[in-house]
Amino acid sequence: MRKAAITLAGSIFTCLLCLTNLSGCNYKPVVKPESPNETEISNPPTAESTDIPIPAEPSVLTVCLGQEPASLFLYGDSSQSARAVRQAIYDGPVDILGYEPAPVILEDLPTLAGGGVRFEPVTVQPGAELIDSRGQQVSLAEGVSFLPAGCADFSCALTYSGGEPVQMDQQVVEFRLRPGLTWADGAPLRADDSVYSFEMAQSLYPRARADIIVRTHSYRALDETAVEWRGIPGFHYAGYLAAFFTPLPRHAWGAAAAQDLLTAETATRKPLGWGAYQIDEWVGGDHITLSRNPNYFRKDEGLPRFDTLVFRFVNNAEEALAAIQSGECDLLDESVSIQDALPQFGQAQKEGKLTLLQQTGAAWEHLDFGIVSRNPTLPPVFLSREARQAVAWCIDRQKIVDELLMGRSSVMDSYIPADHPLFNPDVKRYSFDPNTANALLDAAGWRDDDGNPETPRRAQGVAGVPDGTALAVGLSTSDQAQAQRIAEIVRASLAQCGIQIDLQTLPADQLFGTGPTAPIFGQNFSLAQFGWMGAWQPPCFLYTTQEIPGPYPEFPKGWGGANASGFSDPDYDRACQRAQSALPEQPEFRAAHFLAQVIFAENLPALPLFAHAKQAVVRPGLCGVTLDAYTDSALWNIEEFGSGDNCP
Repeated sequence: MRKAAITLAGSIFTCLLCLTNLSGCNYKPVVKPESPNETEISNPPTAESTDIPIPAEPSVLTVCLGQEPASLFLYGDSSQSARAVRQAIYDGPVDILGYEPAPVILEDLPTLAGGGVRFEPVTVQPGAELIDSRGQQVSLAEGVSFLPAGCADFSCALTYSGGEPVQMDQQVVEFRLRPGLTWADGAPLRADDSVYSFEMAQSLYPRARADIIVRTHSYRALDETAVEWRGIPGFHYAGYLAAFFTPLPRHAWGAAAAQDLLTAETATRKPLGWGAYQIDEWVGGDHITLSRNPNYFRKDEGLPRFDTLVFRFVNNAEEALAAIQSGECDLLDESVSIQDALPQFGQAQKEGKLTLLQQTGAAWEHLDFGIVSRNPTLPPVFLSREARQAVAWCIDRQKIVDELLMGRSSVMDSYIPADHPLFNPDVKRYSFDPNTANALLDAAGWRDDDGNPETPRRAQGVAGVPDGTALAVGLSTSDQAQAQRIAEIVRASLAQCGIQIDLQTLPADQLFGTGPTAPIFGQNFSLAQFGWMGAWQPPCFLYTTQEIPGPYPEFPKGWGGANASGFSDPDYDRACQRAQSALPEQPEFRAAHFLAQVIFAENLPALPLFAHAKQAVVRPGLCGVTLDAYTDSALWNIEEFGSGDNCP
């Protein structure tokens, strides 16, 4: 059970840190290398010797990254730049396009209707691990509430009285690889390679895939192409597609221990893949060169379209802009943060020197309310729902979008964007309306006695707050430039409503630390502004009771819990748990997600600010680049990129 306390610590903080650490690494001049395929001809053919073939100029695609990856090992580096390079050496296994999953190396997607997903009754012995009726991982013991076999919700839950084993449902999912897949070295790619990947992740626990590993009963190959995943009893997993483990080459790495793969060059610098390209050379601080994979399973389609792929590392937006305008870069990946130079990129686009691609992304910026604080010196200002709603009415969120993102994003009303198929259009929405905000603050006991909106209101009859206390609260955020600009707009907006903000900025590693003294996840804040990476399925879990951080075992996720606000609502917990346990094919899946959003928007444990924009910059003439909110990288279909005659 100790595993459960740190299940999300790695994944949660990795997700939010990648939103706050966007600066580049060491920059080297961006110069296209001479192709290793070029051949020097000492006696070039003359007009009379036209039968001698002239070697074709190899096509080179150069992608500039905002930082050099630390490692390309699947479980070694989760940075944007590492994920971008891995798009070239792997392909899939599943792409999320337009909010719909699409199989890449799987023959098809397993479904309940098709029999690839099923629930089987199993016997659970006393002391065995299971998911209880509240969605928490526990051992079967007296007093535990559980869902017996055939039961899917709280209405039929039972309480264990001890002694005898019980029958519960176990979710089973079968994944089948498409036939004929091979690794770049020509070895067949088998189901056992996915099992090997699971074994490596399991050995590195909790570093890799901790959230799914801790809830996996077994993961095995059924034959050469089929893999079976079984969850622990009671675990109904709506996101079961994530239970498939990206294959790793057992035939090439099988003799190495998982810990050794974290540093072994064969895994970190030249990992073997099955995708469009294979790595030829890595020059530290400068570039990575790749060539076509001769065994790529889509080569008969003429893919990839470029012979050579070069990843170069740039230091900042200004140098990246110069590189793409000079032709030294064909594409700037999302890892190049261009936010501070958007006007310059916009002007270059008007002049026809580049194309700026933007798409509303899955990541979202938000303001967490310190509903419950562990710091006794902080007054419980936001224990009041009315105070939280007043803040929502008082912040000009559209101004943030217009000034920081040039209007190229959207204000969010939930923890998913409005174009998501599971967005509830009936959620409560908060426009910029200081009059409504002021009325709510008056009703909550925060009085504007001097009639001057530039001075803070003062408490009068506010529960837990001494009368006369000024409405002055701290706002904690990152020391990154964009985060500070957002916070300044928030501060100016709230000043109009008599809410004084003390801005507190910290480096990301301090801001997102863990433990009782940490600023955010130690619950030592009044307001906290930061970003969450989005998820294909709505991340309602972020604000459930079991995600409140704190000492284990009182708090199931320990200090790795995500719900720093301390918000706790039984109705919300039940709706979110049902949404996460129902399968997408079942009608209750949508209904539960809709209900959870209604409760969230009414109670506001956090105020969504805006959706971060995914951005990529391409040179004129480069085709095939398509952004999608939930793809891992702008390079998700790099094999289809083309130029000139290679454009479809």
